[in-house]
Amino acid sequence: MAHSGLEFILTETWTAIRRNLLVTLAAIGNMAVSVTILGAFALGAINLDYLASLQAKSAVISVYLEDDADAGAVEAKLYGDLRVKETEFVSKQQALQEWGAMTGVPPEKLQIIGDPLPDLIRVRVVNPDDLAAVAEFAAQLEGVSEAPYNQPVTEKLVTLSHTIKVSGLVLGILLVAGTMLIVSTTIRLTIYARRREVRIMQLVGATDWFIRAPLLCEGAFQGIVGGLLASLFLVVSYVSLHSFLRETLEFIRIIYSGQFLTVFALGLILAGALFGTAGALLSTNRYLAKT
Repeated sequence: MAHSGLEFILTETWTAIRRNLLVTLAAIGNMAVSVTILGAFALGAINLDYLASLQAKSAVISVYLEDDADAGAVEAKLYGDLRVKETEFVSKQQALQEWGAMTGVPPEKLQIIGDPLPDLIRVRVVNPDDLAAVAEFAAQLEGVSEAPYNQPVTEKLVTLSHTIKVSGLVLGILLVAGTMLIVSTTIRLTIYARRREVRIMQLVGATDWFIRAPLLCEGAFQGIVGGLLASLFLVVSYVSLHSFLRETLEFIRIIYSGQFLTVFALGLILAGALFGTAGALLSTNRYLAKT
């Protein structure tokens, strides 16, 4: 009995798809466009957040030491803080050489300058949000003269990262709602075209779920195919973008791995299936409630 019911549902779904091929193709096209827009926005938001977080995490606190400071003791206290990811001691000579490399001053001239720079400890934190607190903690340690970091830029990057996450969530919800509305409208047209069949099924005692099932499968089919087309387009475009950036703009880094792209593509297909099913469910519930 269950087998025959499933066979009927699948047969009805396939028959409806073939009978309303133009409507089905239009629905798949709408779904593909909607999921592509949603996926493109998701990729953009993910990578913007990644870049902002990457830059914020690379921020360094320069802990300058006094001449008579115990560098080992200061570094041990800093590294013992759970908010600190890593520390690096830089001697006066090393700091001067780095400065010379940055400014292009020859080594022989550096010897004339002497050692004007103090010893320092570079500190990187686990969470960029803790930069200010760790810098304040470091500045209060014995033997530390000051502990500056690029506060304005870092704080802007952290704020940008948070803004991207919040705006991404809000716009994502709006895009999902718009996609479901499109699917719901398309399925409603399908139901209207088959209203006599639906009415006959109701008259012979078919349950609402038995009537819904072929339409839900149809919505899921449209969503899966639309999601598949969207994932193919976006993955190919993303791979091309990565190759372009690697060859021309190496300083711009985006997330790129086979695992990431596979999960992303499967996520789009699953999202398409969910949108299609949910849109069909909304339409059938609304129609059956009126009959």
